Amino acid sequence: MDFWNTLVGCLFGGSFIAFIEFLIRRSDEKKDKHSEVLKAIQNLADKITGIESRMDKENADEARRSILTFDDELRRKVDHSEESYNQVLADIKFYRHYCRTHADYENDKATSAIAHIRETYQIIKNENKFI
Repeated sequence: MDFWNTLVGCLFGGSFIAFIEFLIRRSDEKKDKHSEVLKAIQNLADKITGIESRMDKENADEARRSILTFDDELRRKVDHSEESYNQVLADIKFYRHYCRTHADYENDKATSAIAHIRETYQIIKNENKFI
């Protein structure tokens, strides 16, 4: 309502310069609001990026746990299905990719487990001894 009152007052009895000043102030207020909105959006985007990074790390940690558990089972002579091998091989692929793309991540914790799983998989596959 302020806008229309000022417009009517300026055009029909006030000064045109006052109207221009009002428009400039209004424009500046909008710029400030746009700036605040953009800053809030950037803050939200930063938080989302942080959450995604944390989730990726947690997924890598979970893949490593899965790999180590699977390797422990193999060493205890527990048989697995081909689907179980396929899943752990997918976990290995994800884990190794994460390790390659995140140099600061501790990536040498599952090296021997990965090698053992791959060797065992080839043996079981060649002999067709999946459960």
